[in-house]
Amino acid sequence: MDFIARAGNFIDRAHRVAGFLLVCCVVLGVTSFCQWQKNVELNQLLVRNTERLPVIVVPGAVPGKYNPQEDTLLVSAFVEFITQSFNTFTPSNVGRQLDAVSPFMGPSLLVDSRSAFERKVRDAENLKRASLFIPDRSTLKIKAYQKNSQDMRDVSIRGELSNFAAGTLAEVVPIQIDMTFAKTVINPDVNRYGMLLVTYKETPLIDMNQQPKLAPINTDGPQ
Repeated sequence: MDFIARAGNFIDRAHRVAGFLLVCCVVLGVTSFCQWQKNVELNQLLVRNTERLPVIVVPGAVPGKYNPQEDTLLVSAFVEFITQSFNTFTPSNVGRQLDAVSPFMGPSLLVDSRSAFERKVRDAENLKRASLFIPDRSTLKIKAYQKNSQDMRDVSIRGELSNFAAGTLAEVVPIQIDMTFAKTVINPDVNRYGMLLVTYKETPLIDMNQQPKLAPINTDGPQ
């Protein structure tokens, strides 16, 4: 009888321990599942935010966290892209640069600039022409307004345009570049700037601190 009592007591304690371990396993399993579900939700939120957050690099900007919808940053980035594409090139890359900027031009300017583009490519390749535009970003001016319910931006910037022939510096010309942008939808796959170039002209200056004294280099498109 004593043996049976001890065996019963042992079995009872074993049942209690097994029950406690079972409860611990259930609690641990529920906790792990809740944590896993929370991690999944956080990862999905991170992916969504990453996909919707375009990155715009503005040369010369102070490092920091910016809102990609900020108008001034978008305009500054678009100015850099346009002015460098038109005015910083070599005979080997001028065609590719002009092709890259074409999708960001308004229909009218694109048509009017076709002959100017062809002439620029021809001169660069035949005469071994190259150029380098160094902007003075402190001169950037932006004027916002609406035209026919369309958000517009008149933009001007000054800088020095260095022209090279066969690898030799031919001249350095201070110029002012005036542009008009039309705001459109930001689409990373089509137009990452949310801007279209509507008008463009270059005006030579006597020096960087004076007002333009000569007629614009062109009015229909980049030369």
